[in-house]
Amino acid sequence: MRFRVTYQADRIPLHYRMKMYSLIKEAIKIADADYYHKMFEKNKNEMKPFSAAIYLKDFRIEQSHIHLKEFSITVSAEMEFAIHAFNGLRKLTQYEVDGVKWNQTSILLLKESEISTTSVVLSTLSPILVEDKDGKPLSPFTENYETEINYYANLKVAQAKNRSLHQPIVFTPINMRKVVVKESNRIFQQSHPEQSLYYTAYKGMFKLQGHVEDLQLLYQLGLGKKSTFFGLTEVEREGV
Repeated sequence: MRFRVTYQADRIPLHYRMKMYSLIKEAIKIADADYYHKMFEKNKNEMKPFSAAIYLKDFRIEQSHIHLKEFSITVSAEMEFAIHAFNGLRKLTQYEVDGVKWNQTSILLLKESEISTTSVVLSTLSPILVEDKDGKPLSPFTENYETEINYYANLKVAQAKNRSLHQPIVFTPINMRKVVVKESNRIFQQSHPEQSLYYTAYKGMFKLQGHVEDLQLLYQLGLGKKSTFFGLTEVEREGV
């Protein structure tokens, strides 16, 4: 299931992704407290069954804030998570962050592609983050990138379907470029309140080959590490 929610706001924090993650968590808590407890308290260290992308409209960066007209969050998730998030967000017509009110202007269900072939060309809606076991970011043009992206893909499939990939996926970059994402989180802010975490990720177009069921699941749940706000893709064409 895939949907987009849009809010009007005058400004948002420079490290806005975790604030928007908190918005989604709050929506799920409103919709179903038991599901929230299972997902974010009992299983808080597990990967969440969703991916997202953020679009900022007419923005400019000033020191620790971003001034803008509005922002949209596109969410793709397994059905139960998506239904709770969608229903909760319908009730969260206003949300406040650091004294600034976010006013919801729309929430729309989006058409989800149904992959029917073993080869598909995808484009990123949010950049893909892949790191090796030492936390070093990897380029899709390096030899071990495919090994590591298979590792993360297996984790996602195992958590969602209690199985491994039917077969390894093959990742072929077509037009990919590096982006550096500046972010923070609660633990990092406690010791580095004025600093940022930097993630080196890649965005663009690529070909993905694998079993049809695996490709569909990865399209829904995202590719790579930290797929909460990384690794959301859109289908460009199939059977290539």
